[in-house]
Amino acid sequence: MNSCEDTVRAYILGTHGSLPNINYEEVGNLLSDDFAFSNEEQHHDKHALLVYVFPGWSSIVEGRSEARIHTLCSDSSNSVVLAHWETDYDCRDGAIWYGTDVDISKKIVRKFQVFASFTIASDGKIKKIVQRSDTVVKLLGIEKEVQAYRNNHSAK
Repeated sequence: MNSCEDTVRAYILGTHGSLPNINYEEVGNLLSDDFAFSNEEQHHDKHALLVYVFPGWSSIVEGRSEARIHTLCSDSSNSVVLAHWETDYDCRDGAIWYGTDVDISKKIVRKFQVFASFTIASDGKIKKIVQRSDTVVKLLGIEKEVQAYRNNHSAK
């Protein structure tokens, strides 16, 4: 293990492995000021990730999430770390899928697969994450409901 891989491990365990009780200051200290996150069509800066994305995700979690890191592998320059992990969590009673009215009360997420490339800045902080993951709405069995909600509300 090296310090870049340790930084990525701390990010994964501090976010996916700490829901709903993320230490935002600790996680924020791992990210550069010009940090950029992308996952498919979603793009967020440091502020949005820490103020909107993770708090929104945390709000649906009952108990504590679990993250299992399968792979951390850095390049020879220690500027890129590739990672693969799984996340498990239970949804709290009354939880609603982000930006919809779709009920996900007591739903269970297991083996949520995530693959990511982390770019590490010269100061050792995470500068960029390009992530690909399972589709949670499919894992939760709410894909049709979420799409119907979005279709109904985008026409207005």
